Amino acid sequence: MEFLGRLIARWGILDIFMAWVLTASGMLLVIPKQWLPEAGLNAQLSMVLTISCVTGLAYFLSRGLLLIMTSITGAVQHRRELQRLASMISCLDHSERAILREFIITRRSVLSLPLKEPAVANLMENGVLKPMNEQHVHEQRSNVDMMINLAARPLLSYKALGLPVGKLNEEQIEHLKSIRPRFLQPDYKANRTHSGKLF
Repeated sequence: MEFLGRLIARWGILDIFMAWVLTASGMLLVIPKQWLPEAGLNAQLSMVLTISCVTGLAYFLSRGLLLIMTSITGAVQHRRELQRLASMISCLDHSERAILREFIITRRSVLSLPLKEPAVANLMENGVLKPMNEQHVHEQRSNVDMMINLAARPLLSYKALGLPVGKLNEEQIEHLKSIRPRFLQPDYKANRTHSGKLF
C-alpha cells in the first residue's frame, strides 16, 4: 500500500489508470488465440480494445509532448533570466555594487536591507537580490531580509563587484566599509513613516 501511495502521488490516478488500460488492452490484442477461451475475441470486443489502445497511446503521447514543451519553455525562460541578470550586473552603479559587496564584507548570506532604497529595489526587481519572505515585501516593511539569487552568483565576479582579486586584507575591508552608502552603515536608522507611525 505504501508503494501504491507513492506511485499515485508521483504519477496520479489518471496516469496509472490509463497505463493499466493501455497495457491490458495491448496484451489482449497480441495474446495468441490458442491461449484465449474457445469463444475468443469477437469483432465488437476487438474494436473496443483497439480504441482503448489508441486512446492510451494518444494520452501518453500528449503527456510526453506536454513535458517536452514545458522543458523547452523552462530552458528558454532560464536563458532569458540569465541574460537579464548578466545585463544588469554589467552596468551596476556604486550603490548596487556596495550592496552586493556587503555580503562578502560581512560574510553573511542574508542581509536586512531597506526596501525603499532605489538601489535595493532595482536589484530586487531585476532578480539579483531575492527576498527571504515575499510577504514582507507585500507588507512594504522598511527592512526586508535579502539574499543573492542563486542564478546571479556565478555572474558576480571580482571585477563586477569592484573588488581586488584575491583574499581581502583588513585594510581593504576597512576601505570598502568606509565607502559604503549611508544606508549600509551600522549606525544608520531609516527615517520611514507609515500611516503616521515610525517603524
